[in-house]
Amino acid sequence: MRTLEEILAIPEIERKIYYLKKGRKTEQPNAHALYNDWNPNKHEIVIDEEKYPKIKITTQPEKRITDPTTGKEYVEPAVRKEVDPNRIALPIEQDIVNIQTAFTVGTEPVLDCQPDQSEESLLSTLKQVFKKNKLKYQNKKVVRAWLAEQEVAEYWYVVKDDGFWAKLKRKISGIFGKSKPEYRLKSAIWSPFRGDKLYPFFNDQGDLVALSREYKKKDLNDVEITCFMTITKDMVYQWELTSNWTDKGSFAHGFKKMPVIYMYRPEAYCEKIKSLRVRLEKLLSNYADCIDYHFFPILMLFGNVENFSGEFKNRVVELTGQGANAQYLTWSQVPDTVKFEVETLLSQIYGLTNTPRISFDSLKGTGNAVSGVTFDYVFMSTHLNVENLNEIVGEFMQRRVNFLVSALGSVNSTLEEASETIDVDVQMQPYKLEDIKDKIDTAIKAKDGEIWSQQRAITFVGNVDAVLDEIEAIKEEQSEKQKNDIEKQKQLSSLKSSSSKSEE
Repeated sequence: MRTLEEILAIPEIERKIYYLKKGRKTEQPNAHALYNDWNPNKHEIVIDEEKYPKIKITTQPEKRITDPTTGKEYVEPAVRKEVDPNRIALPIEQDIVNIQTAFTVGTEPVLDCQPDQSEESLLSTLKQVFKKNKLKYQNKKVVRAWLAEQEVAEYWYVVKDDGFWAKLKRKISGIFGKSKPEYRLKSAIWSPFRGDKLYPFFNDQGDLVALSREYKKKDLNDVEITCFMTITKDMVYQWELTSNWTDKGSFAHGFKKMPVIYMYRPEAYCEKIKSLRVRLEKLLSNYADCIDYHFFPILMLFGNVENFSGEFKNRVVELTGQGANAQYLTWSQVPDTVKFEVETLLSQIYGLTNTPRISFDSLKGTGNAVSGVTFDYVFMSTHLNVENLNEIVGEFMQRRVNFLVSALGSVNSTLEEASETIDVDVQMQPYKLEDIKDKIDTAIKAKDGEIWSQQRAITFVGNVDAVLDEIEAIKEEQSEKQKNDIEKQKQLSSLKSSSSKSEE
């Protein structure tokens, strides 16, 4: 196995790219098959006419007709047509993945950090990067892509934007040194559904030392061009394929760490329930065909029709001959077996993926909305599953924060020293219903009982971004209140004194 340095030193671009792809140790996700599972319009019940062919219907039966001129009989063939069967596709993969994503990162991860005075500016800047890049919402995109597409990468780069630092300067004095930074951090998501083929390159110790991305773009003449780029700890390399591979230049990204965070899983999250979903779609589609062609009653007439009379509400058909009769052919059996199998399949699908069936019908019988400990009990299996998912997702979030801390030190020299000493721990928070009143009561009791400090109590409530600023504001309000109380006491004492003198 060649090392990354040896591969990058190969002069032929085509061989270089071949070995960069060869360095991938995991199986490449089948983006086409995964997207077909994700998009209900691409399910086999919709597109596979060999497995689910059209239905042949006889619109006019075969007839024997006698030619009045010759007296010969001939058979007029039946008239048939083909119609599409019911094709009921269910977006179950989307529903399950969206619910699991919401439970995993629906509540934004908490940054646990106890900064000293020199590190407070860096922590505030880090939170501003999260806010500016809308990482609260990007977390969902990343986790959703990981669950449905098997892999995802987040690429960080710099763009010119002095407004980012101008806003911070109003909040944090002394954040700049001799010169104000020109660049801010920005990110992009790469994943199979977005047209990206990813090639992670791990060394013998299992560390990610490079990540390559292959994608396609179109030039102004609408000609499709294949692009290949590789990001390492120090550099970004770029090549393009038209008739031959050409070098489009390389540049140093300027970060101390590789600006790519990568996450992979060996199979899509819903792969285990695919066969159950296929069976459910087939069952519902066939049942719909049965209803269309057999549910409504069919009138059967026996004998010769002698007379047909009456208005709309009192029409009469007179039948004569031996065995003359009229009756409806109806579907008298209740399809309990179909209902039982549908419920069983749905229960297995959501049960095997530890996904709650959150809908109006499933929750309307619970009475008052569950909250607090009750909510944790109801969704215990989902929370336990989130803990398993966080083995990978939590590591991804921690690596992202570690990179951003280092990158901020590279972008702003004033923060460089703090970036080497600060310790920020990412705490994942599974989604749960929280009663702010219960949290406040708990925080007050813990503080009054001298178990927690005021800072720890405010952090626990979690409704404030700048905890230290909030503590200072509380102290100022308490000081102002004490001054007002003292002033009121002085006024009361003065009134009492004047009242006593008047009585004398």
